[in-house]
Order: sequence, then C-alpha cells, then structure tokens
Amino acid sequence: MKKDFIIPILVLMMICFVTSGALSLVNSVTEPIIEAAAEERTNESMHRQIPSAAEFEHIDKQGLPSSIFAVYRATNGAGYVFIVTDTGFSGEVKVICGIDPDGRLTGSEALEHSETKGIGTVIDQTSFTDQFIGKDSRLEGVSTVTGATISTSAYVRAINSALEAFEIISMR
Repeated sequence: MKKDFIIPILVLMMICFVTSGALSLVNSVTEPIIEAAAEERTNESMHRQIPSAAEFEHIDKQGLPSSIFAVYRATNGAGYVFIVTDTGFSGEVKVICGIDPDGRLTGSEALEHSETKGIGTVIDQTSFTDQFIGKDSRLEGVSTVTGATISTSAYVRAINSALEAFEIISMR
C-alpha cells in the first residue's frame, strides 16, 4: 500500500524539480536577450521622437509626476524623451513622447498597451498620434476619439504628464 502511494508522489516531485530547473535555465539564458531587445526598441523609438538627437542620457525622475516611467535628455540639446504610463480601458498604457527645448511635442507613440483591438488600438494610428506634433502644454486642437474615449484619454493624460514633467525639468 505504501509503495503504491509513495512512488507516484516521488515521481511527480522529480518531474516538478526537473521542469522547474529547465524553466529556470531557459529564463536565465533568454532574460538578457529579451532585455537587450527591449532596450534596442526603446532606443529606436526615442530616435523616432527626436530624430536630430545624437545620443540620450538618462535623467533622475525624482520630483516628477508619478506617472513618469523614465526621462532621457538628448546629449546634443535637441530635447527630452519621456516614457509615461497611464491607465486605459484594458490596463496600463505606456507612451513615449519627445519634447523639444521650446516645450513643443516632436512626436509620440504607444510603446505598450492591452487596449481592445479595433477600438482602443486607435492610439497606435498615426492619424491619432500626429495631432500632437508641434503642440505645447495647451494641447489646442487635440481631441479624443469617440468610441475609444477611455484609451485616447489615457494617451492624452500621458502626454499632459510628460509636458508637466518637462516644465519641472526646464525650471531646474
């Protein structure tokens, strides 16, 4: 009786240990590769926001709105790039935007989101994101999209947070 009970438990435990070890090994090998790819995508996106920037340096985000995920300054003075998070309809929306030294938006795009396909994904379309280019903190003429109000409002709030952070940084 004990043999019929203990052996299957030991076999299942061994399977769990081997599987856990294999997953751990795969994770340790792939994690640096995934992080490097994510960093490269972010760097490419930063250069799309401020094409005239030579390189970017990371800036301390202390004292900035809590929605600011990261801040980078173009080393040649071409502007700043802000990565901002806000809450959309289906979860977190991560937006990257560039701001020139005069406080005008040079570009923006959604880096990550889980918004509803076909409705909330309007934040990925250039017809929506291009309306921000050249705008200052007043965001005159910028509008949300009917039917995707929550997603587009999250995007606009993220842009507003970046502009607010720019004002703080430019006063330092």
